[in-house]
This record gives sequence, structure tokens and C-alpha cells, in this order.
Amino acid sequence: MAKHALPVFTRDLRTGAMKELTPGEAMNFARIRDTTAPLQFRVLVADDMELDRRLTIRLLGKAWLVERDLTVECAADGTEALEKIHRHRYALVVLDWNMAQPDGAEVLRAIREKGLRVPVVVVSGERRETIARDLETMAATFVSKDDLNPGSFHDAIAMSIQLQERQGPIGSEPDTRQV
Repeated sequence: MAKHALPVFTRDLRTGAMKELTPGEAMNFARIRDTTAPLQFRVLVADDMELDRRLTIRLLGKAWLVERDLTVECAADGTEALEKIHRHRYALVVLDWNMAQPDGAEVLRAIREKGLRVPVVVVSGERRETIARDLETMAATFVSKDDLNPGSFHDAIAMSIQLQERQGPIGSEPDTRQV
């Protein structure tokens, strides 16, 4: 049975609101997404709860202050998130920690094991203290779903980008030279 395609969203630069693309617009986006213009900021939001995904996307639109096109793709579970991450480049990944298998920790681990230096923000109902070690080890930032608002989201995104910039150019391959 074919999986139902999840929506793709773009940000209206005038209002900052996120707009769901029609199926036709999404098909056009799928055709051109690998040759995206440099002003395109592509985000993957992975959460198994549709309402949480939509809230995250809405707040992401409000949190994103940069005058760049923002396009958001969705994944409904860890498997779909990994499939999309392996096929496409994202400028940011937003992960739910407690989504369906594989969970957010396993997805984050797979991203880092592949050597991807993409900024990752974990949005979860978990308390940060319970996952802090994983977050620090795998260079991700955290926002509690209870505290998620445009300001906290913006700060977590900025911090996540800074973490990856310290590692080297975002999207670059890891340095594998022997010291």
C-alpha cells in the first residue's frame, strides 16, 4: 500500500505565515528541489503527531526572521525521516525525540554517523535533563514542546547552526585526516 504523501510548506515572505503547497505545487517543488536556488532554506520536520508537526511548522515560520525562502518538508516517523535525509540535503532538521521507530535519538545518531553536519533542533515533551547527554554528544539543541514559541525556537535554531559551524562548513563532509 502506498504511503500518503505528507504536505510541503513554504513561508510567505510578507506575512511570515506558512502556506501548505497544493499537490501540483508540491510536484513542481519535488522536480526542482535538487537544483534549489541559494536563497532557499530547506527544513525537514519529523514528528509522528500531525498536530505537533503543524504547530512546529507554524512556529518555524514565525521564528524565521531571515528574508530567505523557507520550504518545509515533513516526515511522519523515523524511517521516513532517514529516507528523506539520505536522498536530499536540508539546511535544518527538526526532530521529535519520541516519534515512531526509529525514534529521534536513532535518527540523530544516523545523521551524525553518516557525517552530516546539518543543524538539528530536537523538539520534545521530554525534559532536557533526561536527554542532555545525547544532545551534547551529537551536537543538537533542544526546545521543550511546553516552551515552544517563536523566540525559543529561533534561539534553538541559531544555537544549532553555531554548533555545526564550529564543526566546519555546514553540509561539508567530516574531516577524516589522521592527526
